[in-house]
Amino acid sequence: MLATTPAIRVRGCGVCAYNEAMATIKPEMRDERLHLRLSPTDDGLIRAAAEAANLSLTEFVVQAARTSAAQVLADRDHGVLDADAWVVLEKRLAKKGRRRPATAEVFSRPSPFGK
Repeated sequence: MLATTPAIRVRGCGVCAYNEAMATIKPEMRDERLHLRLSPTDDGLIRAAAEAANLSLTEFVVQAARTSAAQVLADRDHGVLDADAWVVLEKRLAKKGRRRPATAEVFSRPSPFGK
């Protein structure tokens, strides 16, 4: 039996357009087309999988592409750390920063943008 380390999800800040869109999906007209060139092997595989899932070919392909797209975009907004990496991150974040006189001088100047 493999020992598993609990994973900790780290979510980026900000609102992600694709998350918002996915949360508010409403049935909409399907006016757009996506033309694909497939090998006979890929075509047969996709058609067989759609049939096995009891979905139309269109619904199967759209569902698979939507899931894949959401995962690709989520990878840019989420990170997963195991427990050891989380401890290392926490230690680095807890360290007090170094004071750099040149940087402190820049921030002590009046703002060029007014108050």
